[in-house]
Amino acid sequence: MSKNSIRLTICGTECAVGTDDNEAYVRSIASEVQDCMQNLSRQNETASGAVIAIVAALSFCDDYHKANQTAETLREQIKGYLEDSSQARLEAETAQKEVARLKQEVASLRARLGEADADASDSVADAPVQRTSGSFSRPKREDGEPEGAFLQHFEEKEEPLEAEEAQND
Repeated sequence: MSKNSIRLTICGTECAVGTDDNEAYVRSIASEVQDCMQNLSRQNETASGAVIAIVAALSFCDDYHKANQTAETLREQIKGYLEDSSQARLEAETAQKEVARLKQEVASLRARLGEADADASDSVADAPVQRTSGSFSRPKREDGEPEGAFLQHFEEKEEPLEAEEAQND
């Protein structure tokens, strides 16, 4: 690219700038610098042009470094996200392979079970059917005691205790 020579006036000072950048871009940058310097001179009317230029340069340099730090942080985050994505993709591929293997194993086991069922159905067809007999309801007590009589043996009886207390008095 050829260098463009652009004449600028910033805060009354003329300068020529040689650049590869577009003239409109360079003029917009010059306008931004002039706005910053004018704001600084309004805030401190006694400051010299050199001091205002230095403070403006410090401000732009600070913004530049902060923007670079933010960009670096974003690059690191993106790098981490890409690593996480790659790891997740590998885990998904491994899981898909495991699913395919397990499907094959299930099909194999079903086939073997089908053979075993066929063999078992031949032997079961010849075997007689066995049925259970009898009642599955709750059996009655043989001694005629009502339900809960067993627990009554463990309950406290107040009458004998009262009789003993009366005898002790």
